Amino acid sequence: MRVDRILVAITADIYVRNYLRTDALSALFDNHRVDLIADESLALSHEVAEHPRFAGFYRTDATLDRRHHLLFSLIMWRNRKKSPTFAYRWMRNSGWDSVSAEKGALRRAKAFLKWLPGGLVSPLGIRILVLGNALIFPLVKKLLLARLPVNQSLSSAVKAKDYDLLVFPSAAFDSVSVDLARLGKTRKIKTLCLIDNWDNLTSKTSFWAKPDHLGVWGEQAAQQAERIHGFSRERVHAVGTPRFDSYFIARDQPDLDAIYSFPYILFVGSAMPFDEIGALRKLEQALERLSPQFAKLKVVYRPHPWQQKRRSPSSFHEEDFSRTLLDRQIAEAYAAGIKPERTETRFQPELDYYPRLFQGASVVVGPLTTMLFEGALALKPIVGLAYDDGHHANTSRRYFSHFDGVETIPGFLLCEDESHLEAKVVKSLSLGPIDAQLSDDATSFFLHHHPSGYPQALGSLISGIGNTVAVSSG
Repeated sequence: MRVDRILVAITADIYVRNYLRTDALSALFDNHRVDLIADESLALSHEVAEHPRFAGFYRTDATLDRRHHLLFSLIMWRNRKKSPTFAYRWMRNSGWDSVSAEKGALRRAKAFLKWLPGGLVSPLGIRILVLGNALIFPLVKKLLLARLPVNQSLSSAVKAKDYDLLVFPSAAFDSVSVDLARLGKTRKIKTLCLIDNWDNLTSKTSFWAKPDHLGVWGEQAAQQAERIHGFSRERVHAVGTPRFDSYFIARDQPDLDAIYSFPYILFVGSAMPFDEIGALRKLEQALERLSPQFAKLKVVYRPHPWQQKRRSPSSFHEEDFSRTLLDRQIAEAYAAGIKPERTETRFQPELDYYPRLFQGASVVVGPLTTMLFEGALALKPIVGLAYDDGHHANTSRRYFSHFDGVETIPGFLLCEDESHLEAKVVKSLSLGPIDAQLSDDATSFFLHHHPSGYPQALGSLISGIGNTVAVSSG
């Protein structure tokens, strides 16, 4: 049966940028009857409301969301052996990483005693270890499921018309995606969940209500969907992501408007805690030692716009550095009121800025973050900082399995020893141009790129879905 009428749910502000500000859904709009709904609490709700396909807002219930997140966290803990990032997520949510980061038995014991009161009170602390126990969890899960009715506001939106397909971008950690999968099953409507980010399948949870189909970045994520989440392979489809088409387009536009008129190393920050200020100082010191060879080379620092709190200094002050400056787009955001160490979803950086920022960079340096992979797509040498920064438990590759294999990408170097930073940067600066075909051959494992772009990939997938049978399962 041909898919005719489609309902697309926008569950987070980042999807307004990634799917509505881009042409990601253009093939759907051209070939199907599409309605858009969105969470009324979005900071960018006005952008959705102004869209010609807008069909209304739905509401979420804070109490039900908390129950959903508790179940997500418990399932994540139960499946921690399938993904090391699941274990790290508990550590970070509970604050346990402040204990594990300490060196020496005495310091760790003191950190534990300091952590314990909060760990007992926090719903994501010791409670997860107790309720997630193998003996107790089956009963806890049954009780939680009994108290998780489908969101009635969302249900009304789905029932409003005879939809053939429900489409929803997701990070695999939100109640709406689960409820849409449940609604699809009960109403016999096919469902397609689009996994939006690189690490979502390894860092969030395990689906307890599966959509019929899963759209993922590439082969790596397809394997993760099978191994970690129990999807059958025919239900998982590599379609890429709409965010990255611009990097391939930019290769045919070598004269993009330059953001800076000087040569620079681009230092990209991570949302996860890392001592970036300390790393910037070490990078500057290395460049000073290498002068006059790199006398004109500067460093542009782009902190993550939604960086999480860290136990090392996070505020960057240009006057403390001799050749490092704050990225222009982030500087403008800070001037407008955006604060570091906060997640302010109203700030969604425009995607067309990134290819210009990467194009002018000689090398891209930073802790383990998706922007390193974006730098590789932009055909830049990469130095990924994967050493213990002395402050946080998450700075090595131990908990970031989605980075497994990136060293096969031409020019992608990992610095797993802080003392090797200078040598890695020097090597990267001497690499010369990255071969596009060799790079694409390697990155294709992580990211599928359709020759005609993401809209065509998604359109083709949905055409194929029209020939399948809804198979939603819990």
